[in-house]
Amino acid sequence: MRRLLPLVFALSLGGPAAAQPAVELATGEWPPYVSQSLPQDGVFSQIVRQAFQRAGYSVHFTYQSWPQAEAAAKAGRAAAAFPYRPTPEREQDFDFSAPLMRSTSYLFYHKPHMPHPPPQFKSLDELRGYRVAVQLGYWYIPLFQQHKLNTLLTSDEVNALRQLQLGRLDLAPMTLERGFFLIHSALPGHEKEFGYIPTPLDKETPLGLMFSRGYPQVARIREDFARALESMEKDGTLKAIYQRNFPEVTPPR
Repeated sequence: MRRLLPLVFALSLGGPAAAQPAVELATGEWPPYVSQSLPQDGVFSQIVRQAFQRAGYSVHFTYQSWPQAEAAAKAGRAAAAFPYRPTPEREQDFDFSAPLMRSTSYLFYHKPHMPHPPPQFKSLDELRGYRVAVQLGYWYIPLFQQHKLNTLLTSDEVNALRQLQLGRLDLAPMTLERGFFLIHSALPGHEKEFGYIPTPLDKETPLGLMFSRGYPQVARIREDFARALESMEKDGTLKAIYQRNFPEVTPPR
């Protein structure tokens, strides 16, 4: 009987909790959506981490270039890379989650230099009289060329905002979330000086996880993640995370 007591006592306390299986994920720097410099790695990472936690997994993020992140998922070294938009080319090699967010681009302006900004427009042809910032490699350059807009090259989006502030440019395209984030981080105290034309430049772009087809047990991981993400949408968690990170952007996406 004495020999049994230690075993009974140990069972009554319970054994060590089973560790959550770990999932490798690949990502890159794209603030405010995901960044090592942001609290909890940004809004996307917060959603991803919480969804996997609900599904019973822990996660490990590896930051790398976007081509490297895609290659890691394709080779099965990562269960998924994020955030990515589905394209016909990518869908040949990957499976995509439901969107965690939907992103849309707008034209920002500086209120002191443009007290009467352009109203909502039906065609970009209406903006030919304005100086519009562009950066090399961005999706909107062919669109602006098609409508013969007066574009000026800037080194990056922060520089574009500074040029608006100096009155050297009139409009600068960027997503609402990124525009507000950059204004707040690069031009603190000047947030109220900027506005945006409420006509979207593009359709809402779904952004989600791009799942590997070669990672161990990936089908089950993907299904578990999908169920957890759906529950977060139903109980309002997704909306709450978005609003906490982007209080200036309404309505929430």
